[in-house]
Amino acid sequence: MKNINESININDLNFNLDFGNFNPDEIEVDETINAVFLIDVSSSVWSYVQELNLAFNEFTESMQKSHIADKLLVSIIEFNDRINIVNGFMPVENISAMDFSKKIGGATALYDAVYAGLKNALDYRENLENSGVETKTILYVITDGEDNSSQTPPHVVKKMITDLKKEERNLFSFSSILFGIGDAANFTQAQKDMGIEHLAQIGTSGEEIKKMIGFISQSISSVSAGKSVPAF
Repeated sequence: MKNINESININDLNFNLDFGNFNPDEIEVDETINAVFLIDVSSSVWSYVQELNLAFNEFTESMQKSHIADKLLVSIIEFNDRINIVNGFMPVENISAMDFSKKIGGATALYDAVYAGLKNALDYRENLENSGVETKTILYVITDGEDNSSQTPPHVVKKMITDLKKEERNLFSFSSILFGIGDAANFTQAQKDMGIEHLAQIGTSGEEIKKMIGFISQSISSVSAGKSVPAF
């Protein structure tokens, strides 16, 4: 990984990823909630991946039946030492059941994944707004480990978030949350270094994983209603 103090041009960071986001011209609502999920699938995730699969798929089914389904767009990105785009922003009704165990293995390129997911979210947000669609964006990072294989320094992510929040209109239309699973020593500093606004520490049990996903559902509903993300 590059030294975090090394100067780097954001435009030099190109992971050649194809997100395949939903065509903004086909969106029929005046406002969308864009939820991007960055999910750690490095080797250590194996101990709780089945609980994560179950809870995430229950979340998807619930959101597909919810009153905000018509305006909820979801992007899912898996990462270990590589970034895998499961899907760019798509209507929640188009999201299929997930099995995160298929990609488990390798190290943790946390900063690379957050940068890539955030950049796509902000680029897509701009495209939607240029099409006349108001957008609220929520970034969810789910990880149990510290970064050990990124080329992106965390301060690059922090600057993107800081610059975004400088605009008053973005204070209530963008939120970022890191869910740290397990030992806080592995992710607390990463959350601070990237400038992610909220940190929630959870355990690896099925009950804790389900609680996390339940909170995600609640936070999406709160943002949809014009409220801030509630405390975990």
